[in-house]
Amino acid sequence: MRKMIFNRISFKLGILFSGIFLIFLLLLGYMLYGVFSNLFIDYISQELLTRGANHSKALEEYYSQATLEHVILMEENVVTSVIITDPYNNILVYSDPVTNEMKRFIGRTNQISNNQILNRNWNNYQYIVSVSPIKDGDLGYVYMFYPTNVLKEMVFVLKFLIFVASIGIILIAVVLIALLSSIMTKPLLKMKEATLKMAKGEYIQKLNVKGDDEIAQLSKSIQTLGEQLQYFEDTRNDFLASISHELRTPLTYIKGYSDVLIKGLIMDRGEQQKYLKVINEETKRVIHLVNDLFEMSKIQTDHFLLNKELTDLTTLLGNVVQSLTPVAEKKGLKIIFNHVKNISPINLDPHRMEQVFYNVIENAIKYTNQGHVKINLLQDETTTKIIVEDTGIGIPEKDIPRIWDRFYRVEKSRARKTGGTGLGLYIVKEIVRLHDGEVYIESVECKGTKVTIMLRREDVIK
Repeated sequence: MRKMIFNRISFKLGILFSGIFLIFLLLLGYMLYGVFSNLFIDYISQELLTRGANHSKALEEYYSQATLEHVILMEENVVTSVIITDPYNNILVYSDPVTNEMKRFIGRTNQISNNQILNRNWNNYQYIVSVSPIKDGDLGYVYMFYPTNVLKEMVFVLKFLIFVASIGIILIAVVLIALLSSIMTKPLLKMKEATLKMAKGEYIQKLNVKGDDEIAQLSKSIQTLGEQLQYFEDTRNDFLASISHELRTPLTYIKGYSDVLIKGLIMDRGEQQKYLKVINEETKRVIHLVNDLFEMSKIQTDHFLLNKELTDLTTLLGNVVQSLTPVAEKKGLKIIFNHVKNISPINLDPHRMEQVFYNVIENAIKYTNQGHVKINLLQDETTTKIIVEDTGIGIPEKDIPRIWDRFYRVEKSRARKTGGTGLGLYIVKEIVRLHDGEVYIESVECKGTKVTIMLRREDVIK
């Protein structure tokens, strides 16, 4: 339990912020202590110099025993002490008993002609000391002493106040940091729980994290990821169900008809040929499904290679149209192929691009019950366009953004009627993308669909 608490991010953030705050507080206390000490020492030093200068000035104007006694009287019952000496540093009068430390500073006045601080070191001495010469030292010197024990007591009180204030501030800071870290980590803990549920298959998670900061953006990303995973899970399940159905039907035909032929139940040659034709068609259907899966696998593993060569698009597209014309005519559809003259050859993979054209045109035929399928091949100064238009059932507007996704099929009922795995348009888009091209789809439900394939002009060889 203790280990779990120590490993929590809120605890780590609390320790981090508390450490930073404590360092900042110590630095601030040290700075305040230094500033206060220096300012107070400067104030005391200036006060000593001022008082000493005033006494010195009074003695210069009226140097007498009465004036000396008057100066001593002014320094009685106050914090400071005064000692007045003659020019040879012999003590004449003093306001307080003279200590040995005071005597150490007397006599350091040779050639002093102005007011000076003799000692500012309050840590190691009992007094802060100043000296003021009387008439440039000709009449003597005024020594002023300020006891450092007063300063030390004030510094001690300051340290105590800073310490008490620091303890209080640290306690308040710890509480605030704990609250803030809890607030900050609460959405992260929610995200952790959500990801654990997603790992168990519960992909759709609601994370009500407000705001637009990095944590809120991460929350939205996790929700989006869950929705996408759910979408892929649903499409995968649909795909497995669909592919099972798509494989089961032709395999059932193949097995049933082959069993009949093996057992010799059909002796008529014409009937046998009919059964063999069914087996052949269903085999092609299985091969088509397997090829789609194989192509998707290669695309996803980056093993989908292109073998480009100069290709005549008019011929390539014409061959596809020719092979699919019987399928269109069987449904009573008219297939139209229009192209401009002198289409320049293009550097592309003819096998892959034929696959693209075949899928798009076959889809147009598959979802058109009456009317026509029109193929236009155009070329201008910037692009080469292949446009496939039909008068079919169209695609609902809500489904158009996902029409290029893997396994996506507009309606299950429609997919069961027409077959397919939902991989055809996905493979089309990837092949066009690998050719540095683009593919667009426009559709109006019950009116028809238009697919436009655009290849960049730099691929055109003039």
